[in-house]
Amino acid sequence: MNYNIWYISKYAVTPKYGFATRQFIYSKYFAKQRHNVSLISSRSSSLKNRPDFKSLYIKDEIDGVTCYMLNGISIKLGFNLKRIFSWMQFEIQLRRWARKIKEKPDVIIISSLSLLTILNGIFFKRKYKAKLVFEVRDIWPLTLLEVGNFSKINPFYWFLRMIEKRGYRKADLIVGTMPNLKEHIQKSIKSNFKFTYMPMGFDTENLYFEQKEWQLPNDKFIVGYAGSIGNANQVEDMLKAAEIIENNNEIIFAILGDGPLKDILQKKYSHLKNVIWFPKVEKKFVNSFLEQCNVLINNWKNKPIYKYGVSPNKWIDYMYAAKPIIVSYSGYPCIINDAECGEFVEAENPKALSDAILRYSKKDKSELDIIGQKGKDYLLNNLNYNKLSKKYLDSIFE
Repeated sequence: MNYNIWYISKYAVTPKYGFATRQFIYSKYFAKQRHNVSLISSRSSSLKNRPDFKSLYIKDEIDGVTCYMLNGISIKLGFNLKRIFSWMQFEIQLRRWARKIKEKPDVIIISSLSLLTILNGIFFKRKYKAKLVFEVRDIWPLTLLEVGNFSKINPFYWFLRMIEKRGYRKADLIVGTMPNLKEHIQKSIKSNFKFTYMPMGFDTENLYFEQKEWQLPNDKFIVGYAGSIGNANQVEDMLKAAEIIENNNEIIFAILGDGPLKDILQKKYSHLKNVIWFPKVEKKFVNSFLEQCNVLINNWKNKPIYKYGVSPNKWIDYMYAAKPIIVSYSGYPCIINDAECGEFVEAENPKALSDAILRYSKKDKSELDIIGQKGKDYLLNNLNYNKLSKKYLDSIFE
């Protein structure tokens, strides 16, 4: 059967306005399987090309997907009152949009954030007698407690917690990008639920890659990082590891990206001669940087929330580059160990990180190539969106 699917996510991005997000890619592959898919997002998002329009929404047909962008205020990165207001605005606009659409949904997928949208999902489920899928990509409001330093007595936390639990109870299917999310759901509602794990994936149809020259030495072992440089990224652990092995003249640390802590860290560690900094570039150039490295690094904070697992886009990029990956992470192990393309070391432990880097620096290039290729093979065989989309639909309709 062909089904009408509404995929609703405030922060979804289509290729027309930036780098396509997970929601659009799944929608595209759902459409390839002859379903009628509508992707509903907001102008209040991290868009590279933000459109300016006065109407309730604008509509595009992209790769078989009907894409609706609802109007909303412009927002910047960071969690603040303006962002919260944009959440409420999106829910109002969503109700107005739904009243104008003639074709009613058979399936409604609500992809967090914003967490408030699950309330509209529950309303639409009842109104249209549709299946409701609650897709959790970030565990809110738990993230506010453990990463955002919110207090448990904060009324906003309890308000969001109430919404989260209601979403778990009312959903016909809960989809998580974290492999152990079901443990959190069990603690939250203590009742029966249907859950499936759908990690971040790779779209083989859209490779936004271009070559770029990088000023990196050819005769050194290059330890690379590409991404944001902020409180959540623990880039300082990499710099502390560089400090520990500063006297090893064969190892160079290369950091590509930008963020609120970049200037601070550059000044603090300006004495390190084994660190090279690169400014943020367009995503299409990142792969050419990763390919110049010998091993890639990803650091995480040591937080209880990670016992439910993670599935970052960064690992997808790293695996495609076919390089060994060292992850400072003490949470639920996944993907890297499944692919056997690297290893986990204790989070917030620069000595353990430096020891792992030294071990990899002593491996033959052929051995490094084998480890890296395992990651790329696993990515292409198990995490391609064409395959994942079929699993997603099977989970909904089984």
